[in-house]
Amino acid sequence: MGITGLLVRLGSIQRKNHIKEWSGKTVGIDAYSWLHKGVIGCAIELAQGKHTRGYVEYAMSRVHMLRYFGVTPYMVFDGDYLPGKSGTEAEREKRREECRAKGLELLKLRKMKEAQEQLQKSIDVTPLMARHLIDECKQIGVECIVAPYEADAQLYYLEKTGRIQGIVSEDSDLLAFGCKNLITKMDKFGDCLTIDRDDFTAIRGSGFSLSGWTDTEFRYMCILSGCDYLPNIPRLGLLGAYKLVNRHKTPERIIQSVRFDATKTVPVDYLDGFRRANLTFLHQWVFCPKAERMVMVTEPDAGVEKRYLDGCGKELGAEIARGIACGDLNPITKKPFVLEPIVESAIRTTNAAWTKPRMKVLEASQKFPTITSFFSQMTHFRF
Repeated sequence: MGITGLLVRLGSIQRKNHIKEWSGKTVGIDAYSWLHKGVIGCAIELAQGKHTRGYVEYAMSRVHMLRYFGVTPYMVFDGDYLPGKSGTEAEREKRREECRAKGLELLKLRKMKEAQEQLQKSIDVTPLMARHLIDECKQIGVECIVAPYEADAQLYYLEKTGRIQGIVSEDSDLLAFGCKNLITKMDKFGDCLTIDRDDFTAIRGSGFSLSGWTDTEFRYMCILSGCDYLPNIPRLGLLGAYKLVNRHKTPERIIQSVRFDATKTVPVDYLDGFRRANLTFLHQWVFCPKAERMVMVTEPDAGVEKRYLDGCGKELGAEIARGIACGDLNPITKKPFVLEPIVESAIRTTNAAWTKPRMKVLEASQKFPTITSFFSQMTHFRF
C-alpha cells in the first residue's frame, strides 16, 4: 500500500525525468506492479476464464521500451506472503470474490462500465501469471528473480549490493527500506519522476525537514504513520508521526507520548508490533544471486530478541530457494511448474515475427480457481 502521504511530502525533491537518463545502467523492476496494471485491461476476460495474454504484453512493452533507451531491466517478482499477513490476504480474497460476483452479474445486464470497475477489483496476480512473464523475459535474455517473500526487500538488497543502480516501482515503502534511487510514475513513453535519497536534506516544506535525520528516524516515521507491516494509530498521519519522531526519537518515548494524548487510542500491543515492523524492514529474508541462497537484508545484532524476528519469514533450503528464485517453483506452494511444449506461430517482437516452439506453463497438482482456470486449457498464444 505504500506510506500514505510520503510522496507528497517529498514533492520538492521529485525530479521530472526520462528513463533514458539511466542508459547504460541496470534498474530493478517491481514486476508485480506492471502485472497489476496489465490485468486491468483484460479483467473481463480473466474473470470469465477466457484466454488472454494482455497482462504479459503490457509488461513486455515496458521491457522493450527500457531496452530501446539502453536501460537493462532486472525483473523482480513477489514470492510468498510474510508470516502474519495471511489474515490480511484472506480478507482481500474475500473482497475480490465479492467484486467478481457483482461484476459478472453486471456483465449479464450489459452494464459494461460498472462491470469493468468491479472485475478490475476482483483480479489477483498469481505466481502462474508471473511465470508466464518470466518465460517471456527469458526468451529475450532479460534477467529475472523471484523473491522468497517480498519484492521490495529483494529490490533494496539488489541495490544495496550494487547489482542494480535504481528501482522502478510505485511503492513508497521502498524508501522506508533505504532505497537510494526510486523511479516512479513511469509511463509507456519513459517519462517518470525520480527521488534521490541524497536529496532528503534539501526538502522544502512547511514544518517538514529531514535535515540531520538518520535512516532509522525516517523508518520510524514511516512505520508510525502506517505501513504494510503495522497499521497506524487512529488519527495519526505522516505529519503527526514526523513531529513525534523529531521530538522524542525512540519508539518507547514516542509511544509513551501518544498514550498521554487524550485524542488518540494506542493498542495495548502496539510497541511490540512497532518493533516487529522495524525489524522486518531491516532483516527480511531475501535471495542472494551471488551466493545462491537466502540471506537476511542485514544481519541482526546478537542482542535482538528472536520473537521480534518472526515477521521476517524463515530461511528455506538452498535447493528450494534457488528453484523459487529462477521461477521453477511456485513460491507459495513450493511445488514445481510443469512445462509442456506447444507450437505457436507468428510471435511478435519489437523487431520481427517468427515461429518457434514455446512452452505452456501449468502447475503440478494444482486445482486452479475459476479466474485463472483458462491457463490449464491453453493450446496456443495469440497476439
